[in-house]
Amino acid sequence: MKTLPPPGELNGTNEPSGLLTSIARAWDRFWFSRADPLPLGVIRIFTGLVILYVHLIYSMDLLAMVAPDGWLDRSATDYLRKEFPFYGVPNDWSMGTNKPAATGQKAIWSVYFHLDDPAWIVATHVGFLTAMFLFTIGVATRLTAVLTWVGVMSYIQRLPVFMYGMDTIMNILCIYLIVAPSGATLSVDRLLQKWWARRKGLAPPPVKPSVSANFSLRLMQVHFCIIYLASGLSKLQGPAWWTGNAVWGTLANYSFAPMNWPVYVEFLRFLSEHRLLWEIIMTGGTYATLALEISFPFLVWRPKLRWLMLCGSVLMHTGIGLIMGLSTFSLFMLCLALAFVPAQTHHAFVNLLSHKFQGLGEFFRAKKNRPVVTSQEKEPALAGS
Repeated sequence: MKTLPPPGELNGTNEPSGLLTSIARAWDRFWFSRADPLPLGVIRIFTGLVILYVHLIYSMDLLAMVAPDGWLDRSATDYLRKEFPFYGVPNDWSMGTNKPAATGQKAIWSVYFHLDDPAWIVATHVGFLTAMFLFTIGVATRLTAVLTWVGVMSYIQRLPVFMYGMDTIMNILCIYLIVAPSGATLSVDRLLQKWWARRKGLAPPPVKPSVSANFSLRLMQVHFCIIYLASGLSKLQGPAWWTGNAVWGTLANYSFAPMNWPVYVEFLRFLSEHRLLWEIIMTGGTYATLALEISFPFLVWRPKLRWLMLCGSVLMHTGIGLIMGLSTFSLFMLCLALAFVPAQTHHAFVNLLSHKFQGLGEFFRAKKNRPVVTSQEKEPALAGS
């Protein structure tokens, strides 16, 4: 009578197997396997461009934003930092008390808390912009990533009353790109590495998959799912999402929607005059938003459904950017969503751009090297014709 081998020997190994072991191995593969760092390079470039754009816009009202006598002056910031009571969230089922959990110095910091001279404020702002530009193109990426994050936090903490979702997602991306090897590809750092290897007569070292790349991408993916799940579940607390009127309340809101566009207003009027079409777009859009945000964290992990979920996310954030005017928030969310795009797709995108730029370069080189035909050379040709 034959006896079955121990469970660990079924696959030719002596390692124990079982449900808990399978879960542990899956957990280890999910977080600590090796991944191609190219997606992180793409995310760094797009994120850096949006960060640079946001802070270039800050230049228009820089002193009003961060100077001691700005919109939120020094006395107000000192009160928020040192005197404003902090009420903690209760850690039990009680309703809490009116007694503040902490008073005194808060754990917030900004370089602009310590600058009074407008010249130094402008110089610091230019320094942050320089660091953000260098981070975008990938120069000393580890250092410039940290400097970019310090700059981002300096503006967020200096103007906490202006902070909204864009600042939160921008901060999240900066932190994860600090952890990630975001300068391993598509960066000046990589070009210098190749140049230095050629100068030594060596072959450029290949870009190898790394655990840190996979870990950073997983952090972005999981955080994106948490954002969607929290957003979707919190919407269930609002009656407008149950009645199907939430999208209409956004599209017809003068604070967000482009109501100064006659075409847009006529479109809303047209929908209001056709009840069935209104229900399909407004009620359907409301429930589709709920379905997307709540199901995304569970369905995006299935390869067959990943592109469907990503396309839904792109459409939703495009609508948010165009209709609600939250363009930079939507762009940062799309940068975070790039973590779900497979590395093969990133390679195809980069190769396509590379071929396009090569073709453009060859066109201009051929045009530059084309012989110049003088008027004297043209005359015999015209006479012969």
